[in-house]
Amino acid sequence: MAESSRMIRRRESSQRYKDDWAPYKRPMAFLVFLLVSLAMAMGTFLNPAFMKGAIKSESNTVVVSKMVNSHFNRLATIVGGSSDDENLISDEQARAVEDLIIDYKYGWHFLHTDDTRLANSIKKVILVSEKTDSSQVASVRKKLGKQKSSATYIVANAFDLAGVMLEANIVTIVRIINLLAIAVCLIALQSLLSDAFGRIIFKSALHEAMAGLMWAGFFMMLVYGLLAMIPILMDTSVIAFADFGYWLEIASGVFLDFVIAGAIIFVISAIPWQASARDS
Repeated sequence: MAESSRMIRRRESSQRYKDDWAPYKRPMAFLVFLLVSLAMAMGTFLNPAFMKGAIKSESNTVVVSKMVNSHFNRLATIVGGSSDDENLISDEQARAVEDLIIDYKYGWHFLHTDDTRLANSIKKVILVSEKTDSSQVASVRKKLGKQKSSATYIVANAFDLAGVMLEANIVTIVRIINLLAIAVCLIALQSLLSDAFGRIIFKSALHEAMAGLMWAGFFMMLVYGLLAMIPILMDTSVIAFADFGYWLEIASGVFLDFVIAGAIIFVISAIPWQASARDS
């Protein structure tokens, strides 16, 4: 009889415990997922130094070369040159062009209103002859050089710098929103944890808080793992809008970093979660 009463009290206590924690677990998992994602986005996709380092990897160098050379072929068409698979600048020169675009797009700036300086910088890069130049590439460089004052506008048109300027301004707005969202998430998370630890005994609150972190880590691995697989599941080069297909190929490697961060959160959270487990 006494044992039966203890079992009933234990079940009632367990139910009250679950009811007490129910308003906290899911919001905390969501807040941590959002907070870590936003913080990592600030350090990766919105960080020009990181992005310039990312395009130097062997696989991304190939992607960048294809992307820049697609614009160089367009430039060749505009100036009356030949546009085909032999009309290619070197990987080093393509990366130099992309570095300029990354600095313009992801650098710390306010809103851009002009792309002339970027166009001039790109023009200076692609007018430099290389030993590996084919006769077609040399011809395109020569024809572009003869355009004089209009060369800047030809480059801006060929490399769609109006679109790049729009993306740069969007990046600025997204960065501001990110910073505000991170601040809001930190305040909300601090308030949530303070309330939880104030209403529930420390060990139980810690156990469920770690469970929330584990769920956040799991969803990071799931969501960003799927995003990293997009270039494997489909040909992203067919997405021509704003070079988004090429960006997805480069981003797939960065999403793997997000997956690793999720795995680290999951593993680190699992240790105190297990240590603070309630007695059965």
